[in-house]
Amino acid sequence: MVQAGQPPVTAQGQQPPADARRPGLQAAPGQPPVTAKGQMGQAGQPPVTAQGQQPPADGGRPGLQADPGQPPVTAQGQRPPADERRPGPDVRRPVPAQPVAVDTATSVVPRGDRSSFDIRHKNNDGSQTVISQTRRPDGTRPVTGFKQTEDARNGTTTRFYSDGRSSVQGRDFDKRSVQSGMSFVRNENGLREARLPDGKPSYQDRFVSYRGPTGEQRQAIERTHYARWDHGRPVYAARPVVRHYDVGHIHGAPAPYYRPQRYAPGFYSGYYARFAVPVVLAAFAGAAWVAYDTPATTYYDPANLMGDMQISSGFEEGYSYAAPSDALPVYDSQEAAALRNQMATVQQQVRTSIQADPALRQQLGGVDFQATSSQVQQAVGGAVPVQISEDVRQQIRQQVRLSVAMLQNGKPLVLADVLASGYTKIYLFQTAQPLNVAKLSAGGECFLNTGDLIGFAELPTADSPVAEMKVVASGATSCRPDEVVQVRLTDLQEMLNRFAERVEDNMTRVTACSASGGC
Repeated sequence: MVQAGQPPVTAQGQQPPADARRPGLQAAPGQPPVTAKGQMGQAGQPPVTAQGQQPPADGGRPGLQADPGQPPVTAQGQRPPADERRPGPDVRRPVPAQPVAVDTATSVVPRGDRSSFDIRHKNNDGSQTVISQTRRPDGTRPVTGFKQTEDARNGTTTRFYSDGRSSVQGRDFDKRSVQSGMSFVRNENGLREARLPDGKPSYQDRFVSYRGPTGEQRQAIERTHYARWDHGRPVYAARPVVRHYDVGHIHGAPAPYYRPQRYAPGFYSGYYARFAVPVVLAAFAGAAWVAYDTPATTYYDPANLMGDMQISSGFEEGYSYAAPSDALPVYDSQEAAALRNQMATVQQQVRTSIQADPALRQQLGGVDFQATSSQVQQAVGGAVPVQISEDVRQQIRQQVRLSVAMLQNGKPLVLADVLASGYTKIYLFQTAQPLNVAKLSAGGECFLNTGDLIGFAELPTADSPVAEMKVVASGATSCRPDEVVQVRLTDLQEMLNRFAERVEDNMTRVTACSASGGC
């Protein structure tokens, strides 16, 4: 059960070697790819029959182990050397702040430097309203909030946020809905799905089985994409796109990892050869979402174009999710407006109580209750493009280069390989789906949207299902850069999955750009 003011926890990732290759992981001719542990992967055959059963349970096994015959999916199955990179489990854990009662229904929880705080208010219907104020480096003090309702019979905790987002934490699933009305479901059995505002599937997972190279039955996840959300409307695929994932485990939790598509031999050849004619970006679509230190409108090297597309396409997808649709303006909905009105009323009541009670003022020790705004920026057109440093840009280009080499050889991007590598500390993860994550610096929670970039603040210990991640670049309504948050390792693996898929998609785009001379 989620506690008031605390978000569900999550996980995060790392980076590649300079030569974009993985020595020592090459399969013999005619054999399936070899993983970092020397295990054979799948033979690449598509699943042949659908199965409704759940993946094998290994809850009794400690650590991060993969299923027999499957590639590794975590770092716990390959415990790295004990060195300074592996801090103890109690590192960087803030001391929980104690709530200060304002009245029988309301309390204040100071955070950090006491310019940040939570107000917790118990409502008559048994629900709780939590109001959070944070102080940003530019001096602004934005206010956010949510109403939390517990359903003991169904075992769910529901939060409705003041910006129109919502989340439901159940016994065996969690669901997150964003301002566009899109919703994302993560099930405990490893299956995921996303639904459009009208309830129709954007994509949906199911378990399937297929025969391995020696005829044995193996289990996989099949994900079918029906539509994508594009700036206020669904865009349906002419033919559903099907992708497959092998199933491993991280601390007993199913963790799908993407099985690369098999393309014609020359599919990736265009990545390695400079454009015969420079590709001109007359109106670079990415300019609306990201701002580079050195903008480019003409590309001679497809590798550079691919790297920049990898960044911008992620943020474009995230902003699309955050923008409310014309049919469902959730920010202006009656429920959201009522919550914001209640937040303003409770804030004023707290300020009045503190001003009238010297003892209460002393208890709170100078907490600053002067907020700048409770209005959350919603208009995508008015959003400031995310600033991307040249170092981050070059790092993503290098990771794309590594990913192309791996995908070309049929090898998946696996979290265990990243954690066991020498480039872990600099590896960047691009958020795959909207997430609510716990903030470790001052407590409370914040939001990671699709496209946001994070890296390891501390490497996860061998017995931890989560990682401490530092936000590197993020959108206007997301966790702020340099914020340290908790992310599930299974979510980090999903980020690697989506990164690999985006590489494949962007390779197709770059090929089309090369043929036409422009994007």
